[in-house]
Amino acid sequence: MKKTKQRLLVSAVFVIMLFSLVACSGGGNPLVGKWTPVGDSVDTFGASDLEEIGVDSDDMVLEFTKDGQVNMLVQDKPIQDFMEEMMISLGMSESDAAEMVKEMEAEFDIKYKVDGDKLTMISNFDGESETAEGTFKISGNNLTISIDGESETFVKK
Repeated sequence: MKKTKQRLLVSAVFVIMLFSLVACSGGGNPLVGKWTPVGDSVDTFGASDLEEIGVDSDDMVLEFTKDGQVNMLVQDKPIQDFMEEMMISLGMSESDAAEMVKEMEAEFDIKYKVDGDKLTMISNFDGESETAEGTFKISGNNLTISIDGESETFVKK
């Protein structure tokens, strides 16, 4: 009787884990997840400039969500939150920092679409929409995005 209960419990845990993995897989979209720039791509994202204020290159993250949104994270926070905290720490009032971040949030909107290995990124900055098209390749834990002849490399976080 005890072995039967243990087997049922193990089976239930296994099924729950399996469903969790499927639910977190991003519906088959291989881009879904968090990616950190590596190599020369670190400089492209300005991570080397942020090292002076204690931000390591692996603290910069590009997150592709399953609903087609691209988020930039710094130290596991949306870049807007990070910037607000940084401005306050540099002496800006909380209300001024919040206002500046509010303006930034309205300007920072990037969406993406995937079709095979084709990647389309649509950015809306300051009321203007811009579309960039390219390709991506995932090899193991490495992601390479190529747009307009420029390639950026990331590693899965």
